[in-house]
Amino acid sequence: MGHVIKGKDVAEKFLIDVTSKLPDKNEVRPTLAIVRIGNHPSEIAYEKSVIKRLNPLGIECVSYVFEKEIEEAEFNRSFDEINQNPQIHSILLLKPVPKHISLDHVIQTIDPLKDVDAIGLINMAKIYQEGQKGFIPCTAEAVTKILEYQKIELKGTAVTMVGFGMVIGRPLTLLLLESGSTVTVCNEFTKDLKTETSRADVLIVATGVIHLIEEDFVKEGATVIDVGINVDKKGRLVGDVNFEDVKDKASSITPVPGGVGTVTTYVLASHVFESFRLQTKN
Repeated sequence: MGHVIKGKDVAEKFLIDVTSKLPDKNEVRPTLAIVRIGNHPSEIAYEKSVIKRLNPLGIECVSYVFEKEIEEAEFNRSFDEINQNPQIHSILLLKPVPKHISLDHVIQTIDPLKDVDAIGLINMAKIYQEGQKGFIPCTAEAVTKILEYQKIELKGTAVTMVGFGMVIGRPLTLLLLESGSTVTVCNEFTKDLKTETSRADVLIVATGVIHLIEEDFVKEGATVIDVGINVDKKGRLVGDVNFEDVKDKASSITPVPGGVGTVTTYVLASHVFESFRLQTKN
C-alpha cells in the first residue's frame, strides 16, 4: 500500500505559520462571512468543517444562507451589504451556486482584500501577472502545500492536471508551470484520458466526477492528489479517485475525506488572518 498523505499532518506543520499571522493583543477577532445559496450537501459539509477548524484559531465565522430560489438581483443586493460591512473582514462564497445565479456581479465587485478564495477579477488577474501579489484560490494553494510537504521536486516532473476549472485547475496549472513542471492538462474533451494520466509522475484530479480515476489510469509509483469532494448515494464523502482501487499502485495518495480539504481549510485561515492584517494595519 502506498503512503496515505493525511491532511492533518500537513496542516499541523502549516498551522504554526497560520497562527503567527494573527496580530498580538488585538481585541477584534477576524470575521469570515460564509455565503451559501441552497443546501448542497458538499457545501454544507465544507461549511461545517470551516467553522469547526477556524473558530478555535480565533476566527469568527458568520453564515449567510439564502434559499436556492432567490432571485439574482436580490442576492446581489444582499452580497453588496456583506461586502461593504466593515465588520466583515473576509468572504467565502460556497460553490456551486444555482444555475440561475450569475456570479458576474460578485466577481466584479468583491473587495480584493476580503476575497480570500480569489474569486474576484482583481485577485484572479494577479495570479497571471508576474510580480503581483494577491490571494490564491485556497484549494490550489493547498495542493502546492501538500507537494511541498512531500518534498516532491517539481522541476522537470511530469504532472497531469485533470480538470481545468477557474477555481482549481487553471490557477494550479499556472503555479505548477512556474515551478518548472512539465504539465499536461486534461478536460472533458480529452480523447484518451487513461493514456494521459498513466504518464504522470504526479496526478492531480479536480473534476467533481465520483471515482473517475481507477487503478489502470495511474502510473506505478505516482503521487496522486485527489481534490474532488463528492457525496455518493449513501451520503458518504468520496473523491474523484477510487482510493481503494488506486492506493496500492500509487507511491503516495491523498484520501477523501481527510486529505486536500483539511489543508484547504487551514490555507483559508491563513488568508483570513492576512486579510485582517491588511485591513487593520493602520
